[in-house]
Amino acid sequence: MKKYALINFILFSFYFQACSTDAVIEQAQDAIIEEVIVDDPNENTDETSDDTEVTNTEENEPLTTSLRTFIFGHSLIVHDPPMFPTPSNETTVPHWMAELAAAANYDYAVSGQYGFLPQHDNLPPFAQWGFERASGAWDSDTESFADANFNSILLTAGNFIQYQSVNTPYDGDNQDNTTPLGATLTIFDWVEQQEPGTSIYIYENWPDMAGFLSNGVPASNIEFSNYNTYTLGEFHQWWLNYHEEVRTQRPDLNVKMIPVGPIISKLLTETNLSGIPFSELYEDDAPHGRPTIYFLASLVTYMAMYGEEAPLNFEVPGTVHTLVQANYGATVDFIWNELNAFNDIQGNSLVFP
Repeated sequence: MKKYALINFILFSFYFQACSTDAVIEQAQDAIIEEVIVDDPNENTDETSDDTEVTNTEENEPLTTSLRTFIFGHSLIVHDPPMFPTPSNETTVPHWMAELAAAANYDYAVSGQYGFLPQHDNLPPFAQWGFERASGAWDSDTESFADANFNSILLTAGNFIQYQSVNTPYDGDNQDNTTPLGATLTIFDWVEQQEPGTSIYIYENWPDMAGFLSNGVPASNIEFSNYNTYTLGEFHQWWLNYHEEVRTQRPDLNVKMIPVGPIISKLLTETNLSGIPFSELYEDDAPHGRPTIYFLASLVTYMAMYGEEAPLNFEVPGTVHTLVQANYGATVDFIWNELNAFNDIQGNSLVFP
């Protein structure tokens, strides 16, 4: 199954020329563990609407203890195989989601496929992925999507299309004039027809880095600073516009957004995780992450989808950078506060139902 997934990934990546750039990184740097505390994040200002059935996140009660998720994704969710081999699937979000769920004694099952939105709206999808630690949720060869009993989907757009609006047709060979918004609505409508009431999450990834680099990876301090400024600025605004357009067009659907890329940028610039060397974070200019990036991405995703802080009893393995191990509790708190502060101008949460 992994060989088949890789072939499809290469085909998608060659066609769209993104999320696939390979650049060999010099030998990774060793880092010294620092037992320090992350600066206090902003206070929680989250308010949820009164007409939801969700428990109050301030009481730290989960939204769910069982996820069955289908992912319409690409390599910023599942990067397999990585440039630098890992023991298992450590450069994938589902791997870490399964590990965190196991530590909390929660259920997690997942299936998904590679592609960008113009491929994903060629429905029905199929279960392309397999993971050593995460249970599969669907055998698309023997059952329908509706029979898989998914309760959530996770969808992401390309990280290189933010130079034009969500309503602008894709450049290149696009005879159908497909737009990011149009493809997304097609997918969401189909999912709602197959499994009404499914929780829908938009996974905001991180931007392509190639345009910020003058000599390839690793990025210089200035280049990385400019990259993170863009991630938190124009790039993030594109995703906010995207989410708002979806909500406007489909007000009856339960569509939420998980700001994965911006929170990772804040962790790497505003906390003690800023001491992690670039070579321990990214392997190329796409940029595909190393295990530490996908672990941080999974922490954000886990807390958004389960509606609860990641389990503090989780033992961060050695495949993740030592600074994350040393600051795990503070990192969890930082992410949780960021998610609770991710609201619209009326104070309603953009991530929690």
